[in-house]
Amino acid sequence: MAGKCRAIPTVPIIMAIAVVMAVAVTGVVAKDSSGPLSSLTTWSGADCSGDTSTIGACGCTDLVFYAGQEFYYRGQTATLYTGTGCAGTPYQVFEDTQACGDFGWRSINIHC
Repeated sequence: MAGKCRAIPTVPIIMAIAVVMAVAVTGVVAKDSSGPLSSLTTWSGADCSGDTSTIGACGCTDLVFYAGQEFYYRGQTATLYTGTGCAGTPYQVFEDTQACGDFGWRSINIHC
């Protein structure tokens, strides 16, 4: 008794394999923009105390408080600046970090 042969549609399978291989090679996957963005919380008082202000928007923002900062890395790097308007000496931030003291940062640019 002979077995039956069946045609398998190869185009959809080949396209699916190509997409999986492209993601594996490049490591690029679409990021869900609905998740939390990186942010910076600043404090008004010594030792990260007192009033707080949180910056979580992409682009350049002047800081409200200077006595302490905590950067929450969620995939977007940032640059802190010594001047307002993202001017002055830059400092790259690419991980969670906390600094309880005035280190001179006056603005931040969150890269999105």
